[in-house]
Amino acid sequence: PETSEKAIYEPSNSPQMAAPDQPANADLQKFLAAFKVADIVKDKDELFTISSTSTVEETLKLLEKKRILSMPVVDEKKKKYAGIVSISDIVIAICFNPCFAKLAKGGTIDDLTREDMEKIISRSVLKNAVIDLVGVTEEGKNLWTFDENDNMLKLAEYFSQGVHRALIMRESGGPCLLSQTDYARFLCNEVKKSKDKNIEDRLKMSLEKLGFTGQKGPIISVNDKETALAGFRRLLQWHSFRDWNLAAMPVIDSKSGKIIGNLSESDLRGLNENRLLDLLFVVPMYLKTFYGQMKKPLIASPETSFGDALDKLVESNVHRLWIVDKNEKPIGAFSLSDVISQFTVFGFAHEKS
Repeated sequence: PETSEKAIYEPSNSPQMAAPDQPANADLQKFLAAFKVADIVKDKDELFTISSTSTVEETLKLLEKKRILSMPVVDEKKKKYAGIVSISDIVIAICFNPCFAKLAKGGTIDDLTREDMEKIISRSVLKNAVIDLVGVTEEGKNLWTFDENDNMLKLAEYFSQGVHRALIMRESGGPCLLSQTDYARFLCNEVKKSKDKNIEDRLKMSLEKLGFTGQKGPIISVNDKETALAGFRRLLQWHSFRDWNLAAMPVIDSKSGKIIGNLSESDLRGLNENRLLDLLFVVPMYLKTFYGQMKKPLIASPETSFGDALDKLVESNVHRLWIVDKNEKPIGAFSLSDVISQFTVFGFAHEKS
């Protein structure tokens, strides 16, 4: 489809981002600038799209099937992209829907009457057209476009600032959607091949030395006695720029304070009308209904090297790991955006004030 001028923006129209925390090593930037975006996307499939008339429930089903977090929405009558819908948009629309007002300050499924349950199902947004959710979040309002001949550093500057995806225009094979995960995986493979001393030194630095520990105050989290609805709402309520970049929070044991799981926006994929009330289960139960068990969180210590942390992220195919102290209590986070930021002018560490 053609590109809608209202929905798709060139990188020059970037969202207002925070200033760099510290200048990046010029040699690291030079390393990235040697690559073209085409080096990453040459083997990528064409992007998946969804019709603007599809329902939210159908969109969730497709996101789950393709194991992706967003996709462009196409206005088939105008033959144009109407924008992009992400799991963040859907989480907000579902979890902050007025149908859950009675439980906004707590409560579980046991507190609901049959009439309450019927109202929640009948008033949910699952049957609404997905076009209604385009632009709910700031990132969803724009679809950043790049040419395959752009250098990698140009794209890295956007990914490092919290942008999760970009549309890549190719001379052949059609456009494709490039994610932070794609970028980080490519970066991991290339830095491992590099003999550059600056690269080697950076890979050996600890997460603590790079500034990813020592956050003032407790990490925003959800405990094992709270509902999934409460967790998702808290996650979105703390969508300041830094937390928006993570889109997840640790699940904490209410007695010991240890990290026992991870609640992410992606855990809403696959939700349908029959499972809508599952949001009122406590977090461990909610995750078990979707995955059969609550997956162990990916963790690292402050002494973990940047290289080892990068390997963990890519090998586990996750977007972030939690940094824990000797008692396994979370004290920081390290995400794909943080990986990419090490090679750009935008130094990003979640716990810095």
